[in-house]
Amino acid sequence: MGREDLLTDPAELLPFESDALTAYRATPAAVVFVQSTDEIRRVVSLLQTARIPFVPRGAGTGLSGGALADGAVIIELARMNRILWIDAENRRARVQPGVINTQLAEAAARHGLMYAPDPSSQTACTLGGNVAENSGGPHCLKYGVTTNHIVGLTIVTPEAQLVDLSGPPGPGYDLVGLFVGSEGTLGICAEIEVRLVPLPAAVETLLAHFDEIESASRAVSAVISAGILPAALEMIDRNTLKAVEASVYAAGFPTDVAASLIVELDGPRAGLAEQAADVEALLEEHGAREVARAANDGDRLKFWKARKSAFGAMGRLGSDLLVQDATVPRSRLPEILARVYEVAGKHELMITNVFHAGDGNLHPNIPFDRRDPGVTERVHAASQEIMEACVAAGGTITGEHGVGIDKRRYMPLIYTDDDLRTMRWVKEAFDPVGLCNPGKVFPDQDGTAKVEGEGRQGDRDAVQSGDRRRTASARSGNIASFIEVELGPGCLLDDPQTFVVAGRPAEIVAAPNSLGELAELMKLASKHEWAVVPGGEGTWMETGRPPERADLVVTTRRLCGSIQHHPDDLLATVQAGITLEQLNKHLAAARQWLPLDPPGGGTLGGVIATAAAGPLAALYGTPRDLVLGLTVVRADGRIVKAGGRVVKNVAGYDMVRLYTGSWGTLGIIAEAHLRLHALPLADATRLYRSPRPGPLVELAVDLEAAGVLRPAAAEILAPATARLAGFEGGKWLLAVRWLGHELAVNEAVRVSDKAASRNGAQPADAWDDWAALLSSQELWGSLLTLRADVSARSVGELFSAANSFGSQGEGPALLASPLTGRMWIFVPAALYEAAHDSRRWALRLEELRRTTRERGGSVRIESAPRDLRLAVDPWGDLATSHTLNARVKRRFDPSGILKPKFFGVDL
Repeated sequence: MGREDLLTDPAELLPFESDALTAYRATPAAVVFVQSTDEIRRVVSLLQTARIPFVPRGAGTGLSGGALADGAVIIELARMNRILWIDAENRRARVQPGVINTQLAEAAARHGLMYAPDPSSQTACTLGGNVAENSGGPHCLKYGVTTNHIVGLTIVTPEAQLVDLSGPPGPGYDLVGLFVGSEGTLGICAEIEVRLVPLPAAVETLLAHFDEIESASRAVSAVISAGILPAALEMIDRNTLKAVEASVYAAGFPTDVAASLIVELDGPRAGLAEQAADVEALLEEHGAREVARAANDGDRLKFWKARKSAFGAMGRLGSDLLVQDATVPRSRLPEILARVYEVAGKHELMITNVFHAGDGNLHPNIPFDRRDPGVTERVHAASQEIMEACVAAGGTITGEHGVGIDKRRYMPLIYTDDDLRTMRWVKEAFDPVGLCNPGKVFPDQDGTAKVEGEGRQGDRDAVQSGDRRRTASARSGNIASFIEVELGPGCLLDDPQTFVVAGRPAEIVAAPNSLGELAELMKLASKHEWAVVPGGEGTWMETGRPPERADLVVTTRRLCGSIQHHPDDLLATVQAGITLEQLNKHLAAARQWLPLDPPGGGTLGGVIATAAAGPLAALYGTPRDLVLGLTVVRADGRIVKAGGRVVKNVAGYDMVRLYTGSWGTLGIIAEAHLRLHALPLADATRLYRSPRPGPLVELAVDLEAAGVLRPAAAEILAPATARLAGFEGGKWLLAVRWLGHELAVNEAVRVSDKAASRNGAQPADAWDDWAALLSSQELWGSLLTLRADVSARSVGELFSAANSFGSQGEGPALLASPLTGRMWIFVPAALYEAAHDSRRWALRLEELRRTTRERGGSVRIESAPRDLRLAVDPWGDLATSHTLNARVKRRFDPSGILKPKFFGVDL
């Protein structure tokens, strides 16, 4: 690397002994500056060979000690600071990890776009650090945290391999979602591809002062419960205000109030002022002494000055600062804040609170001077009590700052040994030797070393110790008898033929009635090595590679008990067997819903396991964005939990994203915690007709950039699809749906009609039957269904490539979204069978894949006859992440009993 890029002198290492959390110190063995992906790989290879631990680091603005290196080598990424490209048309950017957050935000703004995650340290923190910590920020209440905006990563693994972690919906697991928030323990990201969103057309910012912190807390819940989703909702308490106003950051806030709230709304101009007036009324109703509304950008910046400067001002209160971070359900804020101040008094400490109130993400900060006798012990004792109170209230130990070394000891408060063991399996899959950022996240130092025995060989030994004669007998046809003896005949379905696996009706289908029964069933399956195919209603059983054997289908349809709905927190906890229709019918009474509209229906567990999403994904995202926590039964029958019941949670690896979209190959989903949304005040759909798809694609693109309410969904129907939906005339159709404030919806419809006339598209008949379109058996029951995913603006280029899947007299049935870059291709049984040759369809599929790959996309078989799924890979390229996918599968399912070979030969 050269001597100029290497630091070893103690004086040179001093700045790297700490991060922004000044309560911890650790001296690295050396610091090496890298400037390219190849340099990262070379340095990691050298350290790996010498068995020297290493720690990736960016700007050092972390707040949990996650980038500290006690005797390890720091790989410093700050010089890898180039924005590689910005694709404004597709709203994407690719950057190196050392790019500062605000640098990307400023570059995107020149294109009318923004990178939404905005940590308070955004003028200093790097994108690589944001990825490592899954950073949040004030505006993440509406736009989501870092993981919601990362679409791809190129990483250097701890074994010095360069791997592209392609985001979903490719084959394998959501390794991008797993890597984000892993705190630099799974590898080093060398390039980051992010999603950009349009800058809002208008902003309304309010500032409210309260004489009681409890009143301010209740006002927070009132705003959210009213169905209003601010871009940001922040609270600043009296101690923080006093520090700010006594500093150079003074913004003119009163210092005799208990707390101040900043509420910011953004979006289309139409209806925004009315929403701001509603918020103002709610704040006053809940005891605000005064509410001010920013008249201009100057006022707005002044309001935010106190919030953005708070941490800098706290230097006045002590030479050291412990910045705590926990998330609780919004409705529990009043009692938790009271408990925080009670703990401060008990330990004779000052606590300042400045935090993201809208999502319940608390930051109880403790300024102190470590030179005072006994103060450090009191600080840690207070932190322990605060964490315990937050967890007892249904919260988590960290919402955005990470575990690092600061919160390792709190991990057992929220996770069992089995929960932590599954995370260690992930660590070992990426970092078998344990050299990458050791001593972080896990409560014990040697968690990685234990994984090999626990996760793989230990489970194999348990299986091998079983009665081989019983295993052989079970495989020869007595599985049903085993289940009846152990669990009773009520666990088996009387009509198993309703489930089809590999083109044949299932012989045995188990339907457990409880979580415990599901766990006992999987213990039996693990002991006897039965090949298990999980399913909900069996909607997508013909996806993926046909299993070499399928001894038992396990359906969760009977796990459909009570719905635990917490309307004040916009949260519901449900069992996996509940259908989306049943859930939303229940939620409608409180004017809330789970905005998922997957094609084909099915159980909620099935929707999560397949990561299925429909047109509404353009606005609300996929199950990966709406599922907060899961209860999963592993292949060995152990019950484990992932995530939690709060909207921000970075305690450990994001196992929710790993299980979501895993198609039941890592475990069976039994229960889910869901993030809900308020039902929109207005819902409108417009249809537009054209003889060609091009003008409709252009119209949809124009509507996203029109500066009005963004469409919630936009789907293009080919003439064959339109006919199946009841429309004659042989024209292409575009269905556009808007959800939101009535004024905003009305304005968007007017703008859309004008844009359609300019593009040559004509308004069609009135229509609002989205549910019928997404459940049409004539479409979703097709013998062959393909899904193509490309960049959003490349959808139009796929229409001609898809023509080969139609008949000679008519083009194929297509359904495409120019907003999400997804296209469905449907081939009915009569058309498929007319070819009498699966090779012909395989050649057509490979040609479509070639066209799609040229545009950075992929094509997968969603359902198809067994002969085609054997003739051609249903998933397409496994790419460079195949080894990591295979390792994850082996750790979680060492005997390979869950949907064996579903993703490929080694998975």
